[in-house]
Amino acid sequence: MLAWMPSGVSSMIATEQALVLPAGSAPERLAWDLVLRASWEPDSVEVISQDVAGGRPLSRRIAVESDPGVLPHVVRERVMASIVVQHHVALDGERGARMVARREAGSTDLRWSVVFDAGLDPADPVLRARADEALAEVRASLGI
Repeated sequence: MLAWMPSGVSSMIATEQALVLPAGSAPERLAWDLVLRASWEPDSVEVISQDVAGGRPLSRRIAVESDPGVLPHVVRERVMASIVVQHHVALDGERGARMVARREAGSTDLRWSVVFDAGLDPADPVLRARADEALAEVRASLGI
């Protein structure tokens, strides 16, 4: 365990491999390569994660009932450490998508994701095709 913060009847915990969120009776484990960001407010934290099915990012809001201590710093460090490549590609004017390669904790494998800018529909087949083509070009340019 790297850091933790009590939250209601459970705790939010940062480990070497994942962020563990309180979620009812069974805590939810998010591998660091799936956590896109966490935004801290005085009374809550919002955790945004990549949907493994490739849909829109998922949002969870968790009540903050005590001082988070070093947890926000540890979360940021772990998220940033998982990013190997990040490249923005325009798909519709200036709006586009980020092509992101992230390393799973404890592995040499990369997980690629495409994160569309706000206002773009990831289910749009034309945008999806452009994004897939752009991702292939980014991977080829890096030899991956």
